[in-house]
Amino acid sequence: MNLRQFRRPGSYVAVLLMAALPGLAVCANATTSNPANAATSGSRAEAAAILKGMAEYLGGLTSFTCTSTNTFEVVQANGQKVEFGETRRISLARPNRLRIEEVASDGASDLALFDGKQITVLSADDNVYAQAPQPPSLEDALVYFVRDLRMRMPLALMLSTHVKTELPAVAKEIDYVETSQIRGKTAHHLAGRGESVDFEIWITDDKNALPVRIAITYKQAPDKPKFVADISDWNTSPTFSATTFQLSLPQGAKNIPFVVQMLAPSATPQAAAGQVKP
Repeated sequence: MNLRQFRRPGSYVAVLLMAALPGLAVCANATTSNPANAATSGSRAEAAAILKGMAEYLGGLTSFTCTSTNTFEVVQANGQKVEFGETRRISLARPNRLRIEEVASDGASDLALFDGKQITVLSADDNVYAQAPQPPSLEDALVYFVRDLRMRMPLALMLSTHVKTELPAVAKEIDYVETSQIRGKTAHHLAGRGESVDFEIWITDDKNALPVRIAITYKQAPDKPKFVADISDWNTSPTFSATTFQLSLPQGAKNIPFVVQMLAPSATPQAAAGQVKP
């Protein structure tokens, strides 16, 4: 069967009111298979402290770059789960700039650019782009992007300073699973529980604690699809060029509206910080 017959998630430009995998909004369910490793109050306290420390460090960074290699299941009309993937190169500079270059598993290339004044999304393969005014802060812009423009932004909370308070707050239950090796580095493997998702997160075992792997199961969605992100190439003191957050459109690129702009032409970026978890 031709893979084109399978239903894929929406691209940056062709959104059709779909905000798939909108971010780590709530945290998750986890169990340990070995009774001898059952979590104690001490291990839960340790896990909570590690998660909080990572969230505070990540949310406090003024800039960073990283690569996120994602795989995710999309439930088809017949109930079958089909796995797709994407690689995202993320460049972030607070207070208001973000660049995400994405290459999907089928080779399609997309770009999301927040330059401080406007949000641009570009489908390089289709040579079309859409634009909207950007709210002043990156936090408001992320909310507007996900909630109002209905665009995909996997793990959007990890890009927001609100991760410092919101991630620990939603992890009502968090357990320490084990010490793991991720790409040659020691990492704390944690698992938590929330109302709508189950999650696991691997956090580096050093003073600059960062997430290196995240797995989320959407347990209230039909057939409980799973999303996994392997996060590598962290640079917390990057040097950006003058063009990193500058828009450079390919020749002949056509400007098109976001789908929600066609449905509601009067829509404006009115997102308020903390109003919605992206």
